[in-house]
Amino acid sequence: MNMKLETAMKARYLLLCVAMLFCGTLSAAEPDVAKLTTDLKAGGEASYKAADELADAPADKAIPALTSALDSKDVELQRRAARSLAQFGKEAESAVPKLSQLLDSPVPKLRAYAAYALGKIGDSKLPALPKLIQLVTDEDAMVRRSALEALLDLNLDSNVSLPILVDVLEKADPAMVLPVLSEMAEQGERAIPRLRTALKNEQAAYWACLVAEAMGPKAAPLVPELTAVLSNKDPGTRMHALIALGEIGPEAKPAMDAVINALENDSVPAVKYSAAFALASMEADKATDALKKAAEGEDAFLTLISYYAVAKLNPNDTMMAQTAATFLVEAMKNEDANVRAAAAHCLANLEASPDLLQPILADALRDADPRVVAKITDAIVKMGPQAMPDVLKGLKDDKLRWVSVSIIRRWGEAAPEAVEPLTEALSTDDEQYQGEVLMAIGSIGDKAAGAVESVKPFLKGDSRSLKLNALYALGRMGQGAMPAKGDIMPLLDSNDSFTKFAAAWALANIAPEDAAAAEKSVPILTESLTSSEQGYIPGEAAKALAMFGDKAKSALPALKKAADAGNEAAAEAVEAISKP
Repeated sequence: MNMKLETAMKARYLLLCVAMLFCGTLSAAEPDVAKLTTDLKAGGEASYKAADELADAPADKAIPALTSALDSKDVELQRRAARSLAQFGKEAESAVPKLSQLLDSPVPKLRAYAAYALGKIGDSKLPALPKLIQLVTDEDAMVRRSALEALLDLNLDSNVSLPILVDVLEKADPAMVLPVLSEMAEQGERAIPRLRTALKNEQAAYWACLVAEAMGPKAAPLVPELTAVLSNKDPGTRMHALIALGEIGPEAKPAMDAVINALENDSVPAVKYSAAFALASMEADKATDALKKAAEGEDAFLTLISYYAVAKLNPNDTMMAQTAATFLVEAMKNEDANVRAAAAHCLANLEASPDLLQPILADALRDADPRVVAKITDAIVKMGPQAMPDVLKGLKDDKLRWVSVSIIRRWGEAAPEAVEPLTEALSTDDEQYQGEVLMAIGSIGDKAAGAVESVKPFLKGDSRSLKLNALYALGRMGQGAMPAKGDIMPLLDSNDSFTKFAAAWALANIAPEDAAAAEKSVPILTESLTSSEQGYIPGEAAKALAMFGDKAKSALPALKKAADAGNEAAAEAVEAISKP
């Protein structure tokens, strides 16, 4: 909302308040709601603003109007209507049927906002629950996150939701499962209560263990439940419960006796292997004797993984570490995917010598088991850019290109030599892959400035997601992306609020001294301080305003309000902008 309109609205509000003093029964809200409802049908920017402002209107008048707007053919109006309906929570239950229909929309952002609204409305008996759960594995990241957050918001009956979620995950494309589990893990403490319930469910426990595994130390509150899972009848579930305990680390020591018992008595070799790994990661010194005993057995792999565990518990013994690494590389050729996954996991944690790892990289990354790929990827990331030649070769291999891009993205600023190969990789017709490449280019930061001309065309393309990815990449390049400023400026007038924000954020990073860029960007960033579209937006908006310095003084009242509400970045921005 611009300053003139805001001032006009305040003046109108004051006049209405005066009128109420003289006409006791006059309602100030009625004329506004009537006008907003009319504007909602006007089309274009007027309808968008009306949809936004109806979020603050009385529920009995606003909800029917916003629900009707869900039938519009204007995607942006539908999106804003869904977002505003979410603000009414349970009061908007009457909109549930139409919001549920939008879960099938071919437009990702409509699926995302419909899921978001359904979660806020909180209808736990939602007829579209199976569809909502299915969206957890949607190809669009924003949709996946929104669906997952909606499921966490809903007070679901686990007896109903868990079997559906398990079925969805088991049928999903393996390439999609890893991002889904990662996004579940990113929910952190918020996911703990749901994971506790899932760990007590025979079928869901396997997936819950994988999420806990990805959460690492943040999953420490789940140690009692993970310990109980060690009696689960499924060996794969027991194995991943042990790996999760290992990822939690020293805080999982209360489970040590149960883990030692698994090492000594479980009938499945892969479970024994995982127990040895967990003991090493838990820094369970008193387990050394049990591990040495296990290393003396006839199981060659248990011998090597026990060596690994003893090596981890005794970090100064370099000979033991080298012996363990040699055995683990050999184990990557095992026919059992569980064995390969455990070996890859240990290699990642042992930080083996590059000379040992490099011969197995390509074969390991082609593994059909996503767990093996994930863990060997971790090992390569820890090796650092010295593994760059092999990773760059992977960019030209259809089976390796995705994981190669993800590795480069994790290396970030340490991988400037990847810029040119990544630029060449943008020539693909695969939109999702292009998006990942753009994000990888962005992760390299200012050292990726040589890719500016290759990134610019995506700003004018039809794909919203690629446009956003390009803005991220250019913004991360900083002032080296100055040649793209003229292409970014028009996006400040976009009808899409997130595109406008991303363009303003990018310009703050690229041209912080540019008065024209600041004049148009500051109001957008100021409005974004209260955005609920993505949780990180208010913080990033504050940081961007700080970059504009004294050109963002008009944002100080909003920044101070955001700071009072707990936005730490806003407090820092106030200080930066207020400096003489």
